[in-house]
Amino acid sequence: MRRPVLITRASEAVLTASQAHNEAMSLPMPQVIANLVELLGATAVAAIADVKETRAVQQWVTGQREPQRPHVLRFTLQLTLMMCNLTSRELARAWFHGANPVLDDRVPLILLRDRPLEEVQFSLMAAARAFAGHSLA
Repeated sequence: MRRPVLITRASEAVLTASQAHNEAMSLPMPQVIANLVELLGATAVAAIADVKETRAVQQWVTGQREPQRPHVLRFTLQLTLMMCNLTSRELARAWFHGANPVLDDRVPLILLRDRPLEEVQFSLMAAARAFAGHSLA
C-alpha cells in the first residue's frame, strides 16, 4: 500500500478548528494514522490508542487492522493539525506529553488514552487554543 501524503498547510493560513475537524474527519483511517505517526510518532499514537505495541499502529496504516478508538485518533489529528500549523512538530509533540496548566497539570496524551473522549474533548480543545495563543474557532 502506498504511504499516504501528510496533510499540512504550513504555507497557507492557519487551519481553524472547523477546518482541522473537517480535514481529520474526511481522511480514510489509514491516512489519519499515517499523518499522526508522521506528526507525533508511532509510540505516542500507540499510547493514545491504548495499545501496547507500535506494530498495531503499522497494521492500521496498512489497513490490516482497524483501530479500536478511531474517534479519539481523528480528534487527536484535529488537535495536531491545528497546532502544527502554528508551531513546529516538536512543540506539538511536547504539548501532548507535557503537564498542561490549562488541564490542571494533566497530560493531554494520558487524558486521551485513559478518559472517554466526551469527558475531555472540550478541555483539550480549550488547552490547544490556549497553547496557540488565540482562538481558532
